[in-house]
Amino acid sequence: ARSVCFTLLRFVRLISSPRRPVMLFLDDMQWADSTALDVIHTILADKMGTCVFFVGTYRDNEVQVGHDIFDLIERLEISNVRTTKLRLAGLNRDDLNTMISD
Repeated sequence: ARSVCFTLLRFVRLISSPRRPVMLFLDDMQWADSTALDVIHTILADKMGTCVFFVGTYRDNEVQVGHDIFDLIERLEISNVRTTKLRLAGLNRDDLNTMISD
């Protein structure tokens, strides 16, 4: 796993720059294992030249207290990685009908 992490980190350093940051979007992160979350932390906390805009989503109704995703968020904050958390609620029936009727 360390060699994969190292290789990905080197690759992101190579292709990203302040003028051309890499955007990484990962959905359903509640299914990610601790190794995958470690790789994400390593890339985002890198101080040697990665320029990454990361968006990760998870379903809060599918994670419990103590889930590895919360550990990742805490470690990113400790590493001084700027984070923004958004909580999105589902659409109500009227809004959904309006959206699909257009």
